[in-house]
Amino acid sequence: MLIELAEPTVIEDLTERLAWAEDVACKTGDLLMGSFRSAVDSAEKAAGIVTDLDRRAEALIAAELKAAFPGDGLLAEEGTELESTSGYRWIVDPLDGTTNYVAGIAHFGVSLACMRGPRVELGVVRSPATAETFKAVRGQGASGPDGPLRAKTTTVLSKAVFLLNKCYLPSPLLWDATAELLGHLRAFRYLGCISLDIAYVAAGRVDGLILLPAPPWDLAAGTVILEEAGAGFTDLAGGPVPAGKPSGLIAAAPGLLGQVVPLVHFQDRD
Repeated sequence: MLIELAEPTVIEDLTERLAWAEDVACKTGDLLMGSFRSAVDSAEKAAGIVTDLDRRAEALIAAELKAAFPGDGLLAEEGTELESTSGYRWIVDPLDGTTNYVAGIAHFGVSLACMRGPRVELGVVRSPATAETFKAVRGQGASGPDGPLRAKTTTVLSKAVFLLNKCYLPSPLLWDATAELLGHLRAFRYLGCISLDIAYVAAGRVDGLILLPAPPWDLAAGTVILEEAGAGFTDLAGGPVPAGKPSGLIAAAPGLLGQVVPLVHFQDRD
């Protein structure tokens, strides 16, 4: 088997960008924690709740990126876009789990992914409320607050605990998609933060995740962390998850993935 090795300059580039992403994720998390469980001026829009803090957090990341890597591109949830002249492009969610945040629930995240060409090369997910960081660079493994990340080795579905996430879609779509699966599981939970849900699968805290179609900023960082942690994942039809594009997700311990995919039946009623 041939192993594709990154060029030395690319490795150096990614090492620098990983350190930057960890630092800016912490800074963004500190900004979010500064107003957590205080009055937040929020307004509803089509795809969830937007707060002034979302925009401030995104502006912080954009400013830090321009200062550190002025040629890097950016696509962020609240609409900030920067063209890339360096070949690197960041996909960012400055506050994932906004509904939890506004409700005072301590399960929300900061997600940063870096693409080079068509692939996500690194990802960082920060949990500000628990001061935990989950990260990975393609080909270099994944790590978290307790060291290297490894997905669970569960092979028996009746012993598995899964997370569910409907993103912004109506709840009945989630129940319809997972109805056959749920009867086979030991338990399921709904936590409400996509990037952390994915990180928890990579860290072996849960056995799997069923996620209805979500935007790229919720997925990008998590997919490379999953891959480097040895988890299996597909889209909702059992195919590949497209990098940097909207997609659903089935993520699981490798010994479970083949059992789970046939039990998930998603049909978008739109």
